[in-house]
Amino acid sequence: MKALIVSDTHGTVAPLINMLKNKNDFDLLLFLGDYVHDGERIGKSLDLPTYIVSGNSDFGSKYPSERVIDFMGKRILLTHGHKQRVKFGIQNLYYFSLENQADITLFGHSHIPYYERIEELIIINPGSPFHPRGNQSLGSYGILKIDKDIEYNTVYME
Repeated sequence: MKALIVSDTHGTVAPLINMLKNKNDFDLLLFLGDYVHDGERIGKSLDLPTYIVSGNSDFGSKYPSERVIDFMGKRILLTHGHKQRVKFGIQNLYYFSLENQADITLFGHSHIPYYERIEELIIINPGSPFHPRGNQSLGSYGILKIDKDIEYNTVYME
């Protein structure tokens, strides 16, 4: 299974779709909020099964703010992260992940790419493709591969 992970697009998706149309060998899209309609548009344009959670900018969204999906024997927790206050650290997110028995937790909100393995838990933020923050001047998205092993790459936009 190869998943495209995107978060915090804030209305800008056409360049990402155009770039990925020719490279689309993904099995699904995991969209982590802030402009859920962008997630729908990316999934439809790339013809991918799409799992979406809403973010703090998705007022009145039909999507949940968190959800757990099972893939390849792994429990993947999707959240935007604002409810776990990830801009102040990942401690709340870590304990929320344990409560949900997650193997992998994906979050957004900070617009900053992040990867950490804490014992058996993997925590990932793909960053934002067009609205990066922190020391990162390039936007980013993520690619998660799960088969016998779990492999993750942050892809930086150029």
